[in-house]
Amino acid sequence: MSTAAQLEASPAVLHVLLVGNQEEDFFLIREILERHRNVLPAELDHACSPEEAKALLQQSQYDLVLFEHETGDDAATKLLTDCLQSGRTIPFIVLTEQADEQAVAAIVEAGASDCIEKSPLNGADLLRTIRCTLNLHATRQKRRLAEDSLRKLSCAVEQSADTIVITNSDGIIEYVNPAFEALTGYSSKEAVGQTPSILTSGQQAPAPYRELWETISVENVRHNILVNRKKNGELYYVDESVSAIRDDTGRITHFVSNGRDLTKRLHLEAQLLQAQEMDAVGRLAGGVAHDFNNLLTIITSYSELAMDSVLPESSTMGRLQEILSAARRAAELTRQLLAFSRNQPQALRVAELNPVVSGIVKTLHRLIGEDIELTFVPGAGMGRIRLDPVQIEQILMNLAVNARDAMPQGGQCTIETSNVILDEEYVCQKKAVIPKGRYTAPTISDTGSGISADHLPHIFDPFYTTKPWGKGTGLGLATVYGIVKQNHGFVWA
Repeated sequence: MSTAAQLEASPAVLHVLLVGNQEEDFFLIREILERHRNVLPAELDHACSPEEAKALLQQSQYDLVLFEHETGDDAATKLLTDCLQSGRTIPFIVLTEQADEQAVAAIVEAGASDCIEKSPLNGADLLRTIRCTLNLHATRQKRRLAEDSLRKLSCAVEQSADTIVITNSDGIIEYVNPAFEALTGYSSKEAVGQTPSILTSGQQAPAPYRELWETISVENVRHNILVNRKKNGELYYVDESVSAIRDDTGRITHFVSNGRDLTKRLHLEAQLLQAQEMDAVGRLAGGVAHDFNNLLTIITSYSELAMDSVLPESSTMGRLQEILSAARRAAELTRQLLAFSRNQPQALRVAELNPVVSGIVKTLHRLIGEDIELTFVPGAGMGRIRLDPVQIEQILMNLAVNARDAMPQGGQCTIETSNVILDEEYVCQKKAVIPKGRYTAPTISDTGSGISADHLPHIFDPFYTTKPWGKGTGLGLATVYGIVKQNHGFVWA
């Protein structure tokens, strides 16, 4: 039982160890404790030497040590030091005989609770000293436990991955932890003294903030998902809970805010949702394209047969040619839909990417026109990969056409190839769900007008186009997306 618990329990038996080689002192102290047993029940053990005391302290749990100290002897200091090094804190009273102040100071500094003279020792003095020592030790133990608890809490707050902000009752920031500094870009010096309004993004109405303060004043806790702004202007999403801290009278003195950054998770969820939507549309498009392709085969075949049975110069021939032309354009659309749905037949072979791209670039010059400078920058040390040259050509042609349309007055279009090793930093930078590893990366860039932020999330959606009516089907980048996914690759802009 601990000393603090013994003081609170009633009655409690105090287990005392006397260290000293004077038998008469042992009998005297035992007689004093026996005489006052109704006030302070105690059991006394005796150790004749510090070595014997160390053995007894290892075997049993003692609540108090009385040590007979001789002038010039540092045995008490050594015993105290050994106890402290073992992690045990025991109230320690030294009984001295005309000890000088320097020796007493050394003993107290080593950890002794009190030091009293043996000669005038009587029951009242010893009892009073024991009580004071036990009370002082219990107070120190409670303070030590409180300090340990506070140190652990402080360490937990400092090392927490969540942001923690403490404000006073007026909302003035008094503390922010390192996670807050890392997430928002505001240092502790910059944040302390400000209000949380420094994070206001302007993306939300004032209502959530009003509700926040009204709720925590009544219910003590408020939970919300907010859009905040970092010091550099970048927006981030945070799952925040704010709690009220009250004093003994129930008055709110502080507020503590705990926030978890949701930006990456929400981004990944949006990517997953978009991928699921694309997969669903792809399955639908693939099924429709197969059935539609069968119908187009019939239309094309009968149109060609009908053309053989009419005169070339007749008006019917012209109509049949229009039907055949429309059927072929429709067949091209079904081919793009099959590519998007990843149902396009493949002819894979192991080859180097650079020669394949180099051969395709020669035909792209005629496609994009003379006012656009097309450059191919082959990467060095490219390895061999499994590819379908026809699909690679489809990818590059669709991207080159988009680049051409974005540069009506001319410009530059560059095709590059490279080997890349994607690590955690690269994946986080691109904000893409990509397994880490070694990849081959073809890249196309141009000096065109670019893509606005509103359109960027939808560029791979089928039939989504920003071109005027009749100028595009919205299947170009959808085809690129389908081919890349069919080859277990990744694509982003």
